[in-house]
Amino acid sequence: MLKYLLLILVIAGVWYGYRYVNRKKSAPDSTPVTPPPPRPQVKAEDLAACRVCGAYVAESTAKSCGRNDCPYPVV
Repeated sequence: MLKYLLLILVIAGVWYGYRYVNRKKSAPDSTPVTPPPPRPQVKAEDLAACRVCGAYVAESTAKSCGRNDCPYPVV
């Protein structure tokens, strides 16, 4: 009976020792954590549909679709 009690105490000691050692390793450093840089702002543009072919193009950079009756100028 004493052997089993001693075995249980040894196993419990190893278990708690392992937990203690791992807790010490995972302690946070004293160096401050810098926040990540802000994400760049994405500028969205409205799209306009060509009245002739129906293709969607950005309004600020609209180019001609190649048809003669296209409302956008050739750039």
